[in-house]
Formats: sequence, structure tokens, C-alpha cells
Amino acid sequence: MLKAFRENFKHLKWVLWLVIGVFVIFVFVDWGMGTTRGTAEQDVAAHVGSFRITTAEFQREYRDSEDRYKQIYGKNFTPELAKAMKLPEQVITGLVDRHFFKEEAARLGISVTDDEVMARVLKMKDNQGRPIFVRDGVFVGEATYRRMLAGANMTPADFENQTRNQALLEKLNRFFTESTFVTDDEAEADFASRTVKAKVSYVLLPSARSAAPAIADAEAEVYFKANQAAYVLPEKRKAAYLLVDSTKIRSAINVSDADVAAEYNANLDQFKKKEEVHARHILYKSDGTPAQDTAAKAKADSAVKRIKAGASFEAVAKAESDDPGSKASGGDLGSFDRGRMVKEFEDAVFGADPGAVVGPVKTPFGFHVIQVVGKTAERTQPIFEVSAMIRQRLIDQRTADEARRVARDLSDRARKKGDNVSADDLRKLAGATVTFGETEFLSRNDAVPALGPSPAFGQALFSQKVGETSDPVSSTRGETVLVVQEVRKPGPAQFAEVKSRVIADLARKKQDEATLAALGGAAPAGSAPEAAAAKLGLKVETPEAFGKSGPIPGLGTGKEILDAVFASSPGEVKGPFLVAGQGAALVKVLEKNPFDRKAFDAQKPQIVDQLKNQKSGRILQTLLVRRRAESKIDINKDVLARFGGNG
Repeated sequence: MLKAFRENFKHLKWVLWLVIGVFVIFVFVDWGMGTTRGTAEQDVAAHVGSFRITTAEFQREYRDSEDRYKQIYGKNFTPELAKAMKLPEQVITGLVDRHFFKEEAARLGISVTDDEVMARVLKMKDNQGRPIFVRDGVFVGEATYRRMLAGANMTPADFENQTRNQALLEKLNRFFTESTFVTDDEAEADFASRTVKAKVSYVLLPSARSAAPAIADAEAEVYFKANQAAYVLPEKRKAAYLLVDSTKIRSAINVSDADVAAEYNANLDQFKKKEEVHARHILYKSDGTPAQDTAAKAKADSAVKRIKAGASFEAVAKAESDDPGSKASGGDLGSFDRGRMVKEFEDAVFGADPGAVVGPVKTPFGFHVIQVVGKTAERTQPIFEVSAMIRQRLIDQRTADEARRVARDLSDRARKKGDNVSADDLRKLAGATVTFGETEFLSRNDAVPALGPSPAFGQALFSQKVGETSDPVSSTRGETVLVVQEVRKPGPAQFAEVKSRVIADLARKKQDEATLAALGGAAPAGSAPEAAAAKLGLKVETPEAFGKSGPIPGLGTGKEILDAVFASSPGEVKGPFLVAGQGAALVKVLEKNPFDRKAFDAQKPQIVDQLKNQKSGRILQTLLVRRRAESKIDINKDVLARFGGNG
């Protein structure tokens, strides 16, 4: 029952995160957050204005997130993957946004009473639909309730707070959903975009068949002057920076055998491996109907007899298994511990001896014939098995810590020179592990070639004043400290600045015009694509049917073509049209099914609900964007760093 409770609670946490996750996944890379500079209290993970998110709250949420991802990725979920996914940043983002949602709920007068919380708790059920906290129609009692929660490492207060948060977020979402309005036209447009279909044939003349013309500078300048609005330059900034090179730092990091042993002994729980079974199986699928069950079981019974009579398990699996994931490998499922398979399958394999053939075993998927290849008892991995991994982890951790320390020191030293730090001031701080560099003028999303893509660097570049020293900023090569040296405001470009781009644009325009003319010349008005194809040596394509919003297979989502197709009748020929990046196309409408009013009327309630949910989601997303922009958000980078984040 405790396992059922744990699984149920994880499900509740999924619901809670789903409400938030719709709006916040991966947005943390461009929040414009501030960062604490070593002065944050160690028990605070973030400040949102005067509100504090505690380190304990962050740690609890982080562990819950780890559990969710471990369920998804299994053994493939490693500390390295968590770091690549920026899991610490995801978690702090979720906590901050959850605070914004709760504030909005309070502003709107939305709340959850203690009675509502208790009602939800009493209604909670396990995977078999049985009440978790109710026995024979009565609450299990305070002592049992506390004991069950303790088994999931939670106090009643924590659990009830999580339950309250879930209910509050659901109420907030429901408030906005019920406050939105969907017109009949919106509902019909949505239905039409998915159900009104057309089928066409077309011939496509590639642009490459028309030679790109040479463009003289004078001609390009005339084109530029006629189209200056297309060549307005965005704001660009230039910076000087110091790079604390992680590669150079790493080479000086030493991790002794004693360090590895100390880390191992301090974290023995991390190296415990549960009992594992290595198994193969053959699946005979069934949809659960009596006829299907009878047929599938008969096949499984036959397979068991043949295997026990000497037939190769792998050969039978390759020939007969309905499991595409393991069929090619002879049914091999590899090794797994408890909790990875459905209960019926798990009970069978863990209850059998190595070498045994078990089955048929019925599960929701059908009937299985199982061979237990081997078993490994629960154990703690010896240090020699994990020492290389521990050593690498310590090296990575110490490298990151040292790089951050050096970068922090550099930032503090530069700031002593005031708010007008020059490139020469930074250059003087370079050393054995610290490289000085300067960027070209960069727009907001440009990468520094020497550093690689770094949203954090771009964010710092465009959020600071000229001469102001940044906090340490992470890049793919290490920690950086930057100072903006010059800002070029957005405005009209000079021809010389965009000359190469203008020439390319004009050449492409002329090539497109020549391609359109060539296809038009091969297809007099009303000519079918077949006629143009015969003259030009091309092939007529007849793709699958498509909807009003496209795409047309092979031609994309060009609005001009889609509008023409759905405004035409079967048999009409339209074009030629320019197809961006491809060439010119001539299109014939073959079939077009009309708007099905009866089907729309039947589906309209569901369509309206779906559109209202979409509108609600956009409202909440807008709310978050506004609150982030209005709020001062300070993240304790030391806390993130302890969990592998970019401190």
C-alpha cells in the first residue's frame, strides 16, 4: 500500500507540474533575473521581491523532479544528463512561477480551504482505484496517516501544502478558462483547418534551372535606396571579456584516491543497486476480449511447450513476438529492478529461478512467455566499479567551483575600478588560466565565435551599461566576466554595411522572377501541370490531401497557394506561384471536400472547450511574462551550483 501511495503522490506532483510546465519549460534561459553576489542567506534559494524561496523547498522540489525523470529515463538519467537539461534552473523557474500564480490567485480572491484539502486527501486512490487514506469508509487515523507520509519522506504539513497548491493552480486555470469566450467563427475556423481537405497535382520548376544573375554595385545601391525599410539594423553591442578557461583549470585539478574514497563513503546510498533480473520475453498481444485472450494464450502455451522441448527461445521470439522493441534481439529485455515492469510481469520474473521458463503470464498487454536469464542480488557497488565516475564527477565539480571562484575574484577586482572599466583594464587581469578577448558588434542573439552559443552572455551583454562589470557568466568554454564597451543604436543602415546582403537579395529576386517567367511561358493560361512538365522535362507530383492551414506536401505553407487552392473548384489550374527557397509551381485542384456542418455541430462543444483552454494558457503565459518583467528576482547561484547548475 505504501508503494501505491508513493506512486499516487508522484502522479499528483505530475499534475501540479503540468499546470506550471505548460507555461515555463525552458524559459529560464532568458528571464532577465538578477543573481546574488555571495551575500544571499544560505537557507534562501531565491528572492522574488520580498518573498523568499528557501533552500529546503528548492531541495525538496529538486528531488521530486529527479524522481520524475528517473521514471522516464531509468538508468539513463545521470547527473550529467540533469546538468545538460539544466534541471536546477528548471526547478527554480517552476518555484518562482508557482509563486506568481499563487499571488494572482490571491489577487482574484481564489483560495483553497482546509476542508477542500482534506476532501481531496480522502478521495485519493491508488492504481487499483482503492482509497489510500480511507479504510472501510473511515479515515485511517492520524498515526497511520503520519506513518504513511513518513514512508514517502513527507510531513503532513508538506503533503497538505502540496495538495493545496495543486488545487489552487487548478482553480486558477479553471477561472481563466471559464472567463474566456470563443466565437462561432473561431470554432468553425478551427474545425475547418483540421477537416476541410484538398488534393492537388503540381509541377515545380526549381530556381536552380535559372542562372543567378551578376549584380553590379550601382544596381544594388538603387535597389537598396528603394527598399531601405528592409535594412534597418538592430541594436548592436561590443564588449571586452575575460574567459576563465575550464580546460586550463581542469588540468590543474588533482583528485586523490583518498578523495574518491571519502566521496564514496559519504554517499554510499547512491551506489546501492537493487535486486535485478535479466530476462527475455515473447509477447502475444491481446485487446482483452475473450476471443483475443483465448487465441493469444493458445499461442503462448504452444511456445512454452516448444521451448521446454528444446526450441531456441531467441528464435521463437524473433519469429513470433508482438513486441517490436525486443523482437529483433530475441526478446531480450536486459536487466531491470523492481518497479520497472507491470506488476504481473514483475511478480513472475522475480519469483522464478535463473534459467526458468515462465508463462503464459497475462498482463494488460497480452500473454507473455518469459525466460529468466539471470539474477543479481541487492548490493552496494564496490568502490572499484564506481571510482572512475566519482573521480570525474569530483574533477568536474572542483573545476566548476574553481572557475567560479576565479571569475568572482576577477569581477570584484574589476569593479574596484568603478563603473567605467575599459578593455585595457580587463586585459591587465588576464593570466595563465584567464584569457582576454573582445567581441565584434553583436546583436542580441549572435554568438561569440570564441565562446560558442551562450544565451546568458547575450543577456548580460544587453542588460548592462557601458563600462559596468558583469557577474560571472557561464559559457561553453568556462566562466566569463564582460564589460560593454560600445553600443550602436538601431537605425537605418548605410549601403556599405549591408552591401553583400543587398546583392544576394536582388540576385535571388531576379532569379525568382526568371523562374516564374520560365514556368509561365511553358504553361499558357489554363494549361495543366502535365503540359508544363512535358515541355520542361519535369515530373508532376500528386501529394496526399492537406488542410486549409497546410502544409502542402512538397510545397510548404505558402499562404498565396493555400488561399488560391481553397478558393478554387476541382479542375481549376492556379499559378504559377513562387515557392520560397524552391522555385515556381503550377497547381491543379483535383478534389476538395466541403465543410461538414453536421460533424461540426456534433464536435462543437469539445472544440470550444479546447479553444478556451488554449486561450487560458495564453493568458497565463502573458501573466508570467509581465510578472517576470515587473519583479526583482535574485537567484542564489551558490545553491544552484551545489546541484550542478550554472552558479
